[in-house]
Amino acid sequence: MNDWPQLSAASGPGEVTNRTLRDHIRPVVNHYDPVFITLFARATELLKQVFQTRHDVIVLQGETVLGMEAVAASLFSPGDKVLNLVSGIFGKWFEQFIERAGAQVVELAVPYNDAVDPDAVRRALRQHPEAKFLSVVHAETPSGTVNPIDAICPIAREFGVVTIVDTALGIGSHQLRTDDWGIDVAVAGPQKALGGVPGLCPIAVSSRAWEVMERRTPYPLRESYLSLLDWRESWVTRQAFPYTPSVSLVYALESVAAQVVEVGLDRYIARHERIGRAARAGVRALGLQIWPIRDEIACNAVTTVQTPEGVQASALVARMRDAYGVKISGGYKELAGKTFRLGHMGASAHPVPLAGLLAVLERSLADLGRRVTLGAGVGAAMSVMGEWE
Repeated sequence: MNDWPQLSAASGPGEVTNRTLRDHIRPVVNHYDPVFITLFARATELLKQVFQTRHDVIVLQGETVLGMEAVAASLFSPGDKVLNLVSGIFGKWFEQFIERAGAQVVELAVPYNDAVDPDAVRRALRQHPEAKFLSVVHAETPSGTVNPIDAICPIAREFGVVTIVDTALGIGSHQLRTDDWGIDVAVAGPQKALGGVPGLCPIAVSSRAWEVMERRTPYPLRESYLSLLDWRESWVTRQAFPYTPSVSLVYALESVAAQVVEVGLDRYIARHERIGRAARAGVRALGLQIWPIRDEIACNAVTTVQTPEGVQASALVARMRDAYGVKISGGYKELAGKTFRLGHMGASAHPVPLAGLLAVLERSLADLGRRVTLGAGVGAAMSVMGEWE
């Protein structure tokens, strides 16, 4: 089907607001024009509020995967030990960046439908006192699960360990108190719960993390697209750029950060919490099971669903898109075929798109021969959600 979707309810990017679209197409200017310098500075200050940090925020000109690779290349020295917490596909993926930097992985893994236990983190750090870093994914997009970084990162701080958090999906949909929780590096993305467009990677960096980068051996990473230090030297120090930034993408980033701050961060997260609860209720009312092992670790922005017996996930994804114009995501890598994902983030964290998403899910399951009571999912979701703001 080549028509544009009626509703983008995938695991990201998702729907964006009309304001974001308008701001995205503002006139392209030279990146040293005063209007762009002012806008870029405003974007970083707004992002500090979203990260809840007083430390530096830089914006790498590439998506979150670039950010994670850049963090590994900028921080790790050969021989460093990194306690990597693995609760899903992206947590496991980070190990290739750790090893590529010459560091050693100490893995603490749980099943991909579970979350990491903070007590297990404490035990692992006691067993590996030589560990200098801890890396963890805040919210795993394929699994639809959330790790308790509010407990994990303070434990790491007790041991003097530098913490790295991948919060591409978590920021905006769950609390992220970067400074209060002792997070040294938080790597985000605008294209998921913040409701923006892909292509940039905001990163919050503590003073301790900058010091580690400066002491990296055999020498600090400089003159590289992956260098975070280049961005500090250019932007933080003198409001210049190490290379030409993606001007129009920065427009969109500033726009979504402003919109989140205007709504109020706590209120914005609360919207995702309510919609996430309602989505899970709607899914269960259709006789389906969510993938996370318990609700307490379920993501507010993406509901990952176990593929029911007698239905092929690929067929369901195709039916919803081809017949009804609703785009959802199938399972990713190890979860392919086992799961499908419903996105309800950013502009879609609202009752109207959720109702449409669940209605089309019901209809498509029935089309594929699954016995469902039409209206059951939508009704359950609206009942759990209650009156909207």
